[in-house]
Amino acid sequence: MSTVFQGEHLLPGNLGQIFVILSFGSALLSAISYYFATTNTNKLDNSWLKMGRWAFYINSFSILGVGVLLFYIIYNHFFEYHYAWSYTSRSLPVYYLVSGFWNGQEGGFLLWTFWQAVLGNILIWRAKSWEKPVMTVVAFSQVFLGSMLLGIEFFGARIGSSPFLLLRNSGIEAPIFSRPDYLSFIKDGQGMNPLLQNYWMVIHPPTLFLGLASVVVPFAYAIAGLWQKRYKEWVAPAISYALFAAMILGTGVIMGSLWAYESLNFGGFWAWDPVENASIFPWLTLLAGLHVLIVFKNTGHSYFTATFLVLISFVMVLYSSFLARSGILGETSVHAFTDLGMFWQLVAYILVFLALSIYLLVIRFKEMPITKKDEETYSREFWMFVGAIFLGLSCFHLLLVTSIPVWNAIFGTKVAPPADLVGHYNIIQASFAMVITILTGFSQFMKYKKN
Repeated sequence: MSTVFQGEHLLPGNLGQIFVILSFGSALLSAISYYFATTNTNKLDNSWLKMGRWAFYINSFSILGVGVLLFYIIYNHFFEYHYAWSYTSRSLPVYYLVSGFWNGQEGGFLLWTFWQAVLGNILIWRAKSWEKPVMTVVAFSQVFLGSMLLGIEFFGARIGSSPFLLLRNSGIEAPIFSRPDYLSFIKDGQGMNPLLQNYWMVIHPPTLFLGLASVVVPFAYAIAGLWQKRYKEWVAPAISYALFAAMILGTGVIMGSLWAYESLNFGGFWAWDPVENASIFPWLTLLAGLHVLIVFKNTGHSYFTATFLVLISFVMVLYSSFLARSGILGETSVHAFTDLGMFWQLVAYILVFLALSIYLLVIRFKEMPITKKDEETYSREFWMFVGAIFLGLSCFHLLLVTSIPVWNAIFGTKVAPPADLVGHYNIIQASFAMVITILTGFSQFMKYKKN
């Protein structure tokens, strides 16, 4: 006989879980519909396109519904829900209840998929002839993000973690959960970590996640350009979106470093924490990609490099999320998340989009536009390309050393990081920064085209 628990507010949680499932299903339907709309040879048939749009609209509405209901639970202190109990308390002011919304992993994924939905709706409105292939990629990404919030068992494997999980079903073993009136003993939530009670944590995560979500747009244009064999046309719109993504992501990273400096007492503006390092992987490669895209647009040189850097930037977004959220940096970072059982989901997210990128680069390699004339060494574009290479090398060094726990996990090794980690990073990264700064100033004196 099932126990009837007293005082529980089950309606918002049940409704929220319905929205979670609906958001995942509609994202999947949208991705499939946009794919068939792209491959459909009948130009007069818009049925797949309409279905893709409506499915994405439903996805956006569902995500909004999830967010509203989760905040309703947090704001009303419904501590029968694990998320509200874990990250908030009655004493927190409203602005910290807002930051409690994205305090946990589930809230972070929800914020990410929300911004991606906003960008998708902008693309439906603005992308025109690019809508079908670009939205195929964006909706496909939404499928993976939507799966992170499912929190369901599938053939014995747990997929995602639901923000609407009840405290009594969360795995916490306590005798009170056998009582119908257990809620009468739970007077307050655990509250928020004092380190997170900072104004930067109210504005930093939304900015950072908008930047991370924005990287999918130039990636989607690059995939669409290779897929549709429209090799040059995608560059102009991708530059605009890449500029926006680099600006917002850079701002979000700086906000995060200011929070770390104030709250964690690192003793420096940037202390090379692994999670902080991971956040600048995609920013460095995207910045390099932007410069090389401009070089290609002006001279026709370096098409492969530009495309590769744009594609790898989104893969770096996924990899940095894996580092922060899989639990693999739990012993080496002060603000990495613990593993919620999504390790292999995150790995699959990375591998699918990495494989897609490599596949298109390989099969389209011989058709890519190239120029037979060598780049002039006294042109500004040549030195922009050189600067972009140094940005890529800077990212490669950070990636190599920060990922030591990953290499150890994959190969079963016990490689230790450098003894003086801060000094190691400071010397090598400062060297890259010096070269890039000199090139930035030096290239202003170079010839631009024929001027």
